[in-house]
Amino acid sequence: MPSTSSATVFIHQSTLLLQARPTTTKLTYTYNTNKKNKRGTLAVKTFDPVSGACFRLRTRKVNDLNRILRALAGMAGVMAGTSTGAEIVAAASGSAE
Repeated sequence: MPSTSSATVFIHQSTLLLQARPTTTKLTYTYNTNKKNKRGTLAVKTFDPVSGACFRLRTRKVNDLNRILRALAGMAGVMAGTSTGAEIVAAASGSAE
């Protein structure tokens, strides 16, 4: 399972996957802390079992966390079938920041 290189790439790929398969795609957030240096790491994974597509990102940056949560929280409408998600893809590509 390869990791993506940046939060922008992860958001873009995840939103495209959620648009293509909104009912089967799963989002997973995992937060781990290191007791030695008291630093946390967030791992976010987008997985679709039907197509086998999987995107993963690990980050310690709060800005990346905020961007991911804002973008993927907006995809709830796509998963529910009430939105197309086009505005989220445009924002993830940097045109509406």
